[in-house]
Amino acid sequence: MEVALTVRDLDFADLPDLDWSGGPEHLNAVAAALQDSLTGGVAMLGVALPNGRLIAKGGVDLRKHAGRGELWMLAVHEAWQSLGVGTLLIGALEDRVRQHGLGVARLGVEHDNPRAAALYRRLGYRAVGSELDGWPVAGGRTYITVCTILERSL
Repeated sequence: MEVALTVRDLDFADLPDLDWSGGPEHLNAVAAALQDSLTGGVAMLGVALPNGRLIAKGGVDLRKHAGRGELWMLAVHEAWQSLGVGTLLIGALEDRVRQHGLGVARLGVEHDNPRAAALYRRLGYRAVGSELDGWPVAGGRTYITVCTILERSL
């Protein structure tokens, strides 16, 4: 069966449809990124089913690193993983990087996420280092992890 998927810019009205991608702290981070997207330095995209339901989302920060677009907040709904949705989303985000005249896409993958790392390597991303990353979680705490940094020339 084929399903026609659409990649589009996310909007604040999409936040309730992204509850599968993380808890309240995560949705607050998505809302902050959407606010940043209003200035054009960030793009937030979603992959939608024909009925409009979102099954994937991700962003690209076009300001963080000179000459590079940093892909982040990548998530595909569990029921739609390993079906090419992540590849579609990453391709659309890379297109945004190119449209802004940047020649490299960059992303981080947690050390304990081998499925995502395999996808990124299959798409041509290569490790260039590692760094600590973190984000707010429930209870006012911050989750800290080690990420491998991967880049791909576009």
